[in-house]
Amino acid sequence: MAAALQRLETLVRETGMTVPEFESRVLKLSPSESRMFSRLLDGDADTVQIRNGCSIGNVSEVAGSLNRKLEAAGDPRRVVCDVAPHRNRYGQLGQLGTYRLTKGGAERQEALAPVSALS
Repeated sequence: MAAALQRLETLVRETGMTVPEFESRVLKLSPSESRMFSRLLDGDADTVQIRNGCSIGNVSEVAGSLNRKLEAAGDPRRVVCDVAPHRNRYGQLGQLGTYRLTKGGAERQEALAPVSALS
């Protein structure tokens, strides 16, 4: 199996696509979902970083649609949002979400509570 995956990765690279670009096509992601997916493969990002860096207006909506496509494809990964207190530049207290891509399994179960709180 490992050899077959290595061969597939080699074939993908020969097309000139990155692995995230290939995964985005296989999962049939929209342009916004693809940008968010690629960004989260690089690591966690807060709402402002995703909104500005990926040109996504409604980050939570894109995260939800990305999760539905991952689930439909049988992919165990999920986008999870952890919410933390945040003080804005006017000194007012609010919340800021930090998004991450989980690998699935126990990590996913542990992370589902913060996502439910946003719904």
